[in-house]
Amino acid sequence: MSQGLRETIADWLLALAAPLLLVSLFLTWSHQFTGAFAARYRPAIQGVPRDPTAWQVYSIADVFLAVVAVALMALALWGGRARRLVVALLLAVALAFTVHAASVPPTNGAVVFDSSATPPGYVANGATSGAGETVALVALILGAAGVALSFTVAL
Repeated sequence: MSQGLRETIADWLLALAAPLLLVSLFLTWSHQFTGAFAARYRPAIQGVPRDPTAWQVYSIADVFLAVVAVALMALALWGGRARRLVVALLLAVALAFTVHAASVPPTNGAVVFDSSATPPGYVANGATSGAGETVALVALILGAAGVALSFTVAL
């Protein structure tokens, strides 16, 4: 494969990954409550989004992922070895964060104490991950592939 073709493919992977990562931030990142939980404890959880986006669940991580998306696009447009190294590090951190978020679904900390339960205690909300993490993982993998391929261009 020629150097020019590798560079073009790398740039397209990066250019595709950037908006895909941004879109993932607007998708559901967590299904915080099961339907039964929401029905039973509706007054206690009123005002808490049942299916929040990354913007609703995170305060810093969402901004970090948006910065990674901008960095991916900047790398696609301007390249450079130093930029590739920085973006590779950002991608590693973002990928680790997103894998963790998919395995431990994020919630915004809403907990319910049920004094009528036997024994009384906090109720598990049944949080599950949403499509946002999956789309973010795909975007980050595409971005990592683009960065890895761009390193071969400079060889």
